[in-house]
Amino acid sequence: MRPLFTVVIPTYNRARFIGKAIRSVLGQTYKGWKLLIIDDASTDNTKQEVARYLIHPNVQYVRMEQNAGISAVMNKALSLVDTPYLVQLDSDDWLPSRALAILASHVKSAKRRYALYYGNVTIWRVSETMNYRKAFHIRHREFRNKYQFLTYNKWMVAPRCYSVSALRRVGGWDTSDEYEGRIMEDRRIILRLIERYPVKWIDRHLYNRTKHRQQLTDPQSKQRRNKLRLMTFDYYLRRWGNRYRAVYGYKNGYLVIRKLIRVRRSTR
Repeated sequence: MRPLFTVVIPTYNRARFIGKAIRSVLGQTYKGWKLLIIDDASTDNTKQEVARYLIHPNVQYVRMEQNAGISAVMNKALSLVDTPYLVQLDSDDWLPSRALAILASHVKSAKRRYALYYGNVTIWRVSETMNYRKAFHIRHREFRNKYQFLTYNKWMVAPRCYSVSALRRVGGWDTSDEYEGRIMEDRRIILRLIERYPVKWIDRHLYNRTKHRQQLTDPQSKQRRNKLRLMTFDYYLRRWGNRYRAVYGYKNGYLVIRKLIRVRRSTR
């Protein structure tokens, strides 16, 4: 059976977590997958942690020559993938055992081609001693148009199961910003896709996401992210014809679109 999915694990200094992510792929009930681990020049013992799993014929490890950021890593993965779909799995997260089986069922039964499939997410808090505690569940929603996604201000959708051909048609992940694609890459690639293609929500639990101390965001990082969020929001509103004006606000310190106001066109 030709694999349907390549699960891509982009990683940087997540040696403590990455084994759980890898094992969640190895333990999938659906076997039509490949696993590609792209190491963004980690300085911890990630390489040694991964080595024990390389005996599996469908597991590949690639190390970047220098740290390049998440978007460059995902573009590297995109250049190597030879399956129809790419599933991004962050190296400190993991997949439920039937995640790929459920994705495969929806992909194969779909009456149209979707650029992205995503599901619902459980958030886990991880202590310094690596104890996992279930925190809450996120039920995402369907996006009927690109504006609904632009204004979506909950946790980012996951898992992100991308059509490889759609990714290539839109040019992959953008690294042209001043931060070289190191932040907000998830929202920005979906915006590239959703303006051209439909996306599909699967109302099932398909992803486990962690929260831990290594993810703490400093005020300067929030400022950078908010600057890029504003630039991104304004860019797409202009690109889509300036039909709406955004009313901005903040949620947990991050810039969000509170609502869109239809711009009245002068008839004169």
